[in-house]
Parts: sequence; C-alpha cells; structure tokens
Amino acid sequence: MFLCLSSLNEKFLRGLGQGGEKRMKRSFKRNVKAVSPVIATIIIVAIAIVMAIAVAYWMLGLGSSFTRFEKLEFTTAYATVSTNQYNITMTIKNTGSATATIDTGSILYNGRPASAYTSVNATFSPTTLDPGQSATGTIILPKGDTWNSGMTVEIMLHTAAGKDYPKVVVLP
Repeated sequence: MFLCLSSLNEKFLRGLGQGGEKRMKRSFKRNVKAVSPVIATIIIVAIAIVMAIAVAYWMLGLGSSFTRFEKLEFTTAYATVSTNQYNITMTIKNTGSATATIDTGSILYNGRPASAYTSVNATFSPTTLDPGQSATGTIILPKGDTWNSGMTVEIMLHTAAGKDYPKVVVLP
C-alpha cells in the first residue's frame, strides 16, 4: 500500500512540474462563477436589516403582553371625626396597565390586621379596578384606647397580585 501511494505522489508531482499547476489555476478561474464582494455585502446587510425589523415587531408585540402591571395611587386620603369613631376616606386610582383587586380582608393598620383591633371596618367600592378606574374606600376606627386624636395611622392596602400600597393618615 505504501508503494502505491508513493507512485501516485510521483506521478502527481511530475504532472505539476510540466505546467500542470498553471493548467489547474486557469481551469479553476474559468469554472468558478462568484458574486462580487460588494453585492454580497449589500445582500448580507439587507438580510440583517429585514431580520432586525422582524425581531423588533415580534418583541414589541410580545413585550406588551408581558409588561402589564398594576399600580395604585392614592388621590385623596383624609380622616374625619364623629362622636364615637374616626372615618378615614380614601380615593384610589389604578394608574397601571392591568386590573387591580383590593383585598379588603388583608388591609393592615399600623402593621397589624383588622382582626387585632375591635370594631375596625373597611369598605371599598369597587374592589376590582380596571386601568384608569378609581375607587372610594371608607375605614371606620372606633374612638377609645387604641385610636386617639393626633395619632398617625399607617394603612397598608394589599392587592390580589401580592403588592402593598401604604398611606399615612393623621387622626383629627
């Protein structure tokens, strides 16, 4: 086998030495049809631009479906006093892009749930806010040992999405 390969190499080398190299180059140049480098560059750039536009449209469409969020803002919050209770009135607006649902059972008053106090009551109408919609809520705190005039009350609204929105109100 070694003998066969060496004899083929010899024939090949002899062929090159007799002008075979020039013949190979000429035939190679004659048979190859190529696109000029400038045209190839233009084609590649055009394909890249088309792909970038397609990806941008896809991402914009996909991004809008994943970037929905809720954001509640207090537009007003104030406290009034009657003979035996404090009434805290709040107006809340959903400025986000997703529906927000207020969980009235999870509202915290100074960091504690309503069940830790006696006769604390909260109502919001409506409890589910679409984007741009507002709701009015009333929280009733009984006058007495726990709630006194001049006291600061931190109210933490909790939503179904798990977000907390604090507001501080001073009792009159």
